Amino acid sequence: MNVKAISGIPENLTLDHARDWALARVSKKRADHVAGVHKVGRELAEMAELDSESRFMVELACLLHDACKEYKDTQLVALAEEHGMHLTELEKANGHLLHGPVGAFVARQDLGLTNETVLRAISEHTLGNCPMSDISKIVFLADCLDETRPRDYTKPIWQGLLGKGEKKKRSGDDKRKPAAEDRPQVNIDNAMLVALDSSLAYVIETRRAIHPRTVDVRNYFLGIVRASEK
Repeated sequence: MNVKAISGIPENLTLDHARDWALARVSKKRADHVAGVHKVGRELAEMAELDSESRFMVELACLLHDACKEYKDTQLVALAEEHGMHLTELEKANGHLLHGPVGAFVARQDLGLTNETVLRAISEHTLGNCPMSDISKIVFLADCLDETRPRDYTKPIWQGLLGKGEKKKRSGDDKRKPAAEDRPQVNIDNAMLVALDSSLAYVIETRRAIHPRTVDVRNYFLGIVRASEK
């Protein structure tokens, strides 16, 4: 991919450069997660039949999404406020929720990345947003579907995406490229709803704070799915 063709992405910001920059900032365990998210994001972008530019943006956002994940909560709060975010008391007390937006700020500052679609995908990968681009949705789902996640968490999301056939028809499971009519039909919005339901259930079960945006985003996708079923 010639990144010169994509507005807001510096020519030198190749996927290799993004990978090296991001992985230098995280632990080995986190680096493995980033590699897994990148792999799934690339697969989902192909399954969703995104064009080549959009696929590049998915891969770039996947590689950069957790660059600030291991910052301390206090550092995330300070950086968010430094970049003009107006934080709620919940966000100040749970700074880890800010690693997406802060990651977008840092990528803009350090890498010269100004493509708003990619920056939003980085920013929105934890809490989501209303609405979200297909690129943001795929990065969000890739983060949920990394193979290091528990099987009982990822399986319902794959089923929401592909139907009851789950992962059997995934293009990445067969080295032969399937014909267009044989490729699995993906329901990204339904998968988002399943992922958000699962995330909320986990937060409740572990007695963690729920960010109000997560509820709003879940209800937003519930509305989309219900409308599509009528």
